[in-house]
Amino acid sequence: MKKRFARRKTISKKDIVKHDKVLLTNEQFNKLIDNFGEDLTMFAIKLLNDKIKSNLTDRKLRKAKNHYQYFRSDGKIINFALEVMNSSKKYGYILY
Repeated sequence: MKKRFARRKTISKKDIVKHDKVLLTNEQFNKLIDNFGEDLTMFAIKLLNDKIKSNLTDRKLRKAKNHYQYFRSDGKIINFALEVMNSSKKYGYILY
């Protein structure tokens, strides 16, 4: 018996919207805002953008055609953004 795998939805280049170096579709961007809120989403995009611009970034991240996979709820970007936002609220200063 063969296993059937769900096919990935193909994303055309015209659907992709650039947030400087971070590439997302409007639908994905709206999902992120619904899941995490606008402040956390924009801060996480800024963090990922800075990571992509750094010279120490791996090639897979720099050459990705879509960066939605990096915004999972268990991902490092979201967790780090939450940690920085919570510490800035706790100590009363803004880091970014």
